[in-house]
Amino acid sequence: METKPSYEELELHIQQLQTELFRVKATEERTRLAIEAVNDGLFDFDIKGKKAFFSARYYTMLGYDPHEMPACRETWMNLLHPEDRKWAVDYVDEQIKKRENWAIEFRLRTKDGGYRWILGRGKVSAWDKDGNPIRRIGIHKDITEQKEAEFAQKKLIKELNKALKDVKMLGGLIPICSSCKKIRDDKGYWNRLESYFEQHSTALFSHSLCPGCMDEIYGGDDWYIEMKENKEIE
Repeated sequence: METKPSYEELELHIQQLQTELFRVKATEERTRLAIEAVNDGLFDFDIKGKKAFFSARYYTMLGYDPHEMPACRETWMNLLHPEDRKWAVDYVDEQIKKRENWAIEFRLRTKDGGYRWILGRGKVSAWDKDGNPIRRIGIHKDITEQKEAEFAQKKLIKELNKALKDVKMLGGLIPICSSCKKIRDDKGYWNRLESYFEQHSTALFSHSLCPGCMDEIYGGDDWYIEMKENKEIE
C-alpha cells in the first residue's frame, strides 16, 4: 500500500522546487545580462529541435529592431551581400563537415540598405549518435571600422607604390660623348643631355653659363670686361 506524503514532506518538496526555480531564474538573468553586456550578436541553432535564437544585438548592429526577422539560417543567408553569399555559406558548411570551428568575414545588409562588415565565429556544440550536427552556436562582431581602416591603408600603400614607380632614378654607367656631350640611351640613340635627364629623372633644367664659358664667349666684349673689372673692385 502506497503511503501518502505528509504535509511537512509536501511543504519541504515545494520549498525545494521554489529554490530550484529561483536558481534557474537567477542563472537566466545572469546569462541575459552577460549577453547584453557583450557588444556582439549571438546565435544558437538547435538543428534537431528546429529552433534558433538570435540575441537582440544580432539585429541592432544592422539597424533592425530586436527580433524584427525570424531567427533562422535563411535570415542570415538573405542578409548576406550577393558577392559573399555562396562562398560564405559553402565555407561554413565545409567547416561543419570537417568538424572544425570557423571564423569568417562577410557583409550583411543593414536596414537602410547599406552593408556592414561582420566577423562571424562559430562551432558545432553537439552531435547525435550518427555524427550529425544537432546544435551550433557562435557570435557576430561588427568590424566595419576596422575593415575601412584596412582598406584605407591598402589604398595608401598602392598610391605610394605607384608614386615610387613614377620616380625615375639614374644609375649604372651612362655612355656620354666626350666631344658634344650627348648621351646614348638604351635603344642606341644619342640625346642631348637635357633630354636624357628629363626622360630618366624628375630633375628640371635652368640654363646658365659657367665663368669659363662666359670668358670664351664674351671675353672680347667691352661690357663684359667692364663688368668683370667692377666686380673685382668690389
